Amino acid sequence: MGNRFDEWSNEIKDYCQKNNLDFDKAKKLSQGWGKDFLALQFHDESKGVNGLLDETPMPIVLIVEKKDNNLVFTQTENTKKYL
Repeated sequence: MGNRFDEWSNEIKDYCQKNNLDFDKAKKLSQGWGKDFLALQFHDESKGVNGLLDETPMPIVLIVEKKDNNLVFTQTENTKKYL
């Protein structure tokens, strides 16, 4: 299984441009993915001394899901703040 962000980067870039979001910031966000799912998450780099205890959970910034061969984007309350 490959990295979903890399596979879907052109579509993510188009979505960011159409919605006034910063694709360069999106590329730098932490990622969690599965077969048809990608979650971009914010990681506060000023933290990190205690591993996961510092960032549990990391806020989800953008969700991308593949449904019926199309990508569906879902913004969260954190999208505008971090992108």
